[in-house]
Amino acid sequence: MFERYTEEARRVIFFARYEASRFGSTTISTEHLLLGLLREDKALRARLPIEAREQMREQIAQRAPRGTEHLSISVDLPLSHNAKRALAYANEDCAALQHTFIDAGHLVLGLLRLENSAEASLLRQHGIDYPTYRGIVSQLPLPGAPPAGHRPQADRIRAVERLSAWSERETAAPAAPSLQTAITKLAALVDSTIQHIHAYADDYGDQRLKRTPWTRKEALGHLIDWATTHQQWLARALTSPTLVTSGYPHKEWVPAQHYETFAWQELVDLWVSLNRLLVHVLAHIPETKVHMPCRIGIDEPMPLSKLIVRYVSHCEDIIGQILAHL
Repeated sequence: MFERYTEEARRVIFFARYEASRFGSTTISTEHLLLGLLREDKALRARLPIEAREQMREQIAQRAPRGTEHLSISVDLPLSHNAKRALAYANEDCAALQHTFIDAGHLVLGLLRLENSAEASLLRQHGIDYPTYRGIVSQLPLPGAPPAGHRPQADRIRAVERLSAWSERETAAPAAPSLQTAITKLAALVDSTIQHIHAYADDYGDQRLKRTPWTRKEALGHLIDWATTHQQWLARALTSPTLVTSGYPHKEWVPAQHYETFAWQELVDLWVSLNRLLVHVLAHIPETKVHMPCRIGIDEPMPLSKLIVRYVSHCEDIIGQILAHL
């Protein structure tokens, strides 16, 4: 659905999804799209003073419906009816302006065309109306245009630019139905995460997290250690009656491998590829294997299914920290 969206527009959708989960909403609505735009649309931010942006956020927070609890970022949320209309209008404006790619500015236009919506009214209150902003978007550099001489060769396509088969089409059920939830969660986590983290350069990966002493690069490196370790464990589990290992990857491995000096986009591509491989492997684990005992270090043995659930949960926790606003 978002193949023609620029990186900035994709980040808007990601943050709209994040805001929806923060409010405990079961859909991504127009108020969440506006919050995403207030974060990511540079042209919109340039025309709204900080005080105006904060005021708009407060007004949205006061009236936005709230669920009972926050939702995991791996949970797939549908777009509300009005949000779908806004995206459809954005597509129409993009075509009318003869732009190739849908950018954040087109999403603003889509919201403004919902004339009776609270979000359109809020934008107009702060001087952002449809005719004026359409003129602004029409004068911006064409978004996402490939560089001169660019040739779309297969070997130049990054892992994050390819949709996984798991998310692109309906796939066969996993061999072990009891693993369906864990597999779906991991696939959704990968597909939702790549809409955001791969767009940034090294300085984004160099920023430190709040809850751990790692940078984003180091945190992702830690997850790469976990992915490679679990891939080997799964291979052993599939070929042996039990799994006995010395323990989980050590945190000391992170500085020892100097992840902090490695290219951010390379780390992201590697993490994506490894976890898509894990999704593939997990889908082929037979039901007869899910209860096999796994002893990790000095811990009590656990069934293979629990080991898999722990892996997905750990990935969700660290990815959540990486994506958090610092």
